[in-house]
Amino acid sequence: MATSSVEQAPILVVAALGRELAKLNSEALSGVALLETGEGVANAERSLEAWLEQKTARAVLSIGFAGALSQSLRAGDLVIARKVRDAVADPDVALLAAAARVKTNLPAVQFGSAVTCREILWQAESKRCLASTFEPHEIGFVDMESTAIASVCGRRGLPFLILRSITDLLDEDLPLNFNLYRDADGRVDSKRILKAAMLKPRALAGLLELRKRSELCAARMAEFVRSLVPLIS
Repeated sequence: MATSSVEQAPILVVAALGRELAKLNSEALSGVALLETGEGVANAERSLEAWLEQKTARAVLSIGFAGALSQSLRAGDLVIARKVRDAVADPDVALLAAAARVKTNLPAVQFGSAVTCREILWQAESKRCLASTFEPHEIGFVDMESTAIASVCGRRGLPFLILRSITDLLDEDLPLNFNLYRDADGRVDSKRILKAAMLKPRALAGLLELRKRSELCAARMAEFVRSLVPLIS
């Protein structure tokens, strides 16, 4: 592939959910393409491969919501993975350096490690168990797509970066076991979630809080991406 065509290709921002991309989708960011993959490793890998079979990207920025695996992480915090556990490739050094140079009015972005699970860790007990495998001062988060992004980009020699924003803390449960409401394709059915929550007032309150946090996280990720893109050469 000619160098000029790579330089002219867009930066591809990928996320599992439309609401993770919503703030970026509401504006035209020059030189950026957006891709919603669906939740989970299989969906993320399949969707990203399909896009790259048809088009070219000069870098992939994976954004999304994540659960905290460190006590210090708060809701809305931004974390960038220096390492993706069990991945075949590491995030790009140049992209990590560019991310470290980003200046915003947001709380300082942190750097740590990503862990990918095939199920949603909805209980604090499960997160604490996974967190116990980290070094004492290591920052970590759990998601469902990072290893898939690393796998696809690693095979293609494509630079990538993993950016996550924290929606649920280490010591708190999610309002419901979302795994019970995933379809055969692995996607969470929001209508079934809402129906289940209507029968449990506490769960409904928890969902409303999670939605509020998700909006904060999406806005912060969008602001960070807007500031990062001009720094990527």
